[in-house]
Amino acid sequence: MLKINLAAPGGISSGAGSGKDQVVILLADDTTVYPPRDANGVKMLGNFVVKPNAKMITIYTTKSKGEAPVTTDGDEDSISIKQMFNCQHPGNRLEVKEFVQNWLGKNVYILHKSCQDDFYEVMGTPCAPLQLKPEKTDTNDARFWALKFEAFAKSAYVPGHYEGELILDAPFAVSAATDVPMLEENGTQYKLPATSTTTAIGVDGIDLAHGTYVTLIGSGGSTAATASQGTAGDVTLVLKSGTAWTALEGAVLQLQVFKAGATTYLFELSRG
Repeated sequence: MLKINLAAPGGISSGAGSGKDQVVILLADDTTVYPPRDANGVKMLGNFVVKPNAKMITIYTTKSKGEAPVTTDGDEDSISIKQMFNCQHPGNRLEVKEFVQNWLGKNVYILHKSCQDDFYEVMGTPCAPLQLKPEKTDTNDARFWALKFEAFAKSAYVPGHYEGELILDAPFAVSAATDVPMLEENGTQYKLPATSTTTAIGVDGIDLAHGTYVTLIGSGGSTAATASQGTAGDVTLVLKSGTAWTALEGAVLQLQVFKAGATTYLFELSRG
């Protein structure tokens, strides 16, 4: 357990309420990689990865009505955590009713970001995902849908702290595994091509910021491409235990950019 002092957070009225700047929903069944947490149990390492043709979707909510409470229960030796997310969508259009109808009974994760934050908080875990419990108000005073997401299973985890990318588009399709263009305009997820000959994965140009999470997704082939420790084009790969990674169909390699002077490193975070 990490033992640190919990100092005052600083800033102007750091405990003041804050509206939800962005709310994102991800179907648990579409998720192939739920990023692991670091040794302290909260910060998530790497990016979410989803099935082909799947993506996260955004939800417009009334900013002042979003809330992400956490409750606990249990005895002294069995305390558990229950994560929730509640928001409001104004009006009673067809689109919101179709959303409610089609997301009922689905296991989901909610990512939300407050206006003053530079990270997303993740509500729901693979063992305790959230489900929608909607309520509708339609009176002389107001018309809106209350979109309440609740975990029915208990968990030992507080909400996750996510600094990775949202998945709103398909991963960048790389044309040659030897020349992966890790550029901001291409995003941070790269789908490697299937290969039929021995191919060493390399990077051809990188302008991603220090600390950025990068995801390589394999496509297999009769002889799948391989990432090996050491110089790989314009970067230096540092892999766990120096073990090479093979880009089999659906395999994932999570990396983090580390810049040290003129050298750019990609450190492995996890693989699967």
